[in-house]
Amino acid sequence: MEELWITEGPREFDRWLAQGTVDPAQVERIREGLEITAEGRVAEVGGLQTPEIYFPGLTARPWWSREDFPWLDELEAAAPAILEELQALGGNLDGAVSHPTGLAEDGKWRALYLSCIGRPYAKNVSAFPNTLRTLSAIHGATDSGMTYFSTIMGGTHIRPHSGFSNAHLRCHLSLVATEGSRIRVASEARAWQQGKAFVFDDSYDHEVWNEGEERRTVLLFDFWHPDLTPPEIEALTHMMGVWRRMYARHFWAHQMDASSPGPTSLAA
Repeated sequence: MEELWITEGPREFDRWLAQGTVDPAQVERIREGLEITAEGRVAEVGGLQTPEIYFPGLTARPWWSREDFPWLDELEAAAPAILEELQALGGNLDGAVSHPTGLAEDGKWRALYLSCIGRPYAKNVSAFPNTLRTLSAIHGATDSGMTYFSTIMGGTHIRPHSGFSNAHLRCHLSLVATEGSRIRVASEARAWQQGKAFVFDDSYDHEVWNEGEERRTVLLFDFWHPDLTPPEIEALTHMMGVWRRMYARHFWAHQMDASSPGPTSLAA
């Protein structure tokens, strides 16, 4: 399954280009990234970035400044209302599923999805109108990758890993911060602060610890890399559909009615 969605990416992209939706010159970076990935050259050209799909020419740094994203203030102001919606479902993800990556001990990392691979997770979205209203102001926050509440139990280590693509960045809004919890991205580690958010590039190697006794909960979401142009985002939105069909058909077949976890690499 994985080999198919990687190797077929350039051909699927060419079929879409043939429809004449965009000028091929405007999305050459997307074509080049799909070819780099299909040829197995991500490690060769990506440097410290090691996602499954790599697109060249995008600004690359592990941690981004909050000055780059003025919407962080509004997001943080909404943190109490977002936490209230989460608590209305039973608190710290008691009804969520075990995170599917196998990067932590089973049951120690739990997720409650709002969208998965850019597709709304209909089972949960109706319970979070305020959360989704806040996220709707952030380009790609609910349709460029993953959006979910992430809880890590005390005494948990999430092993080093990299994300799906460098075409998006990742934001964590801290809802329940605990002593002894931190995340390392590349060579720098940071701790969560209650009600505060930060942005990092999950295409870099990263890992998480919760060495305390209490749970740590964040709202985690991807959004489009700010260097991407509208035609590139249109192209990537199309490819998200391709990846869903190729990579996750088996997941969505039973996910609408069950609590089985989602695709591993995209949820990391």
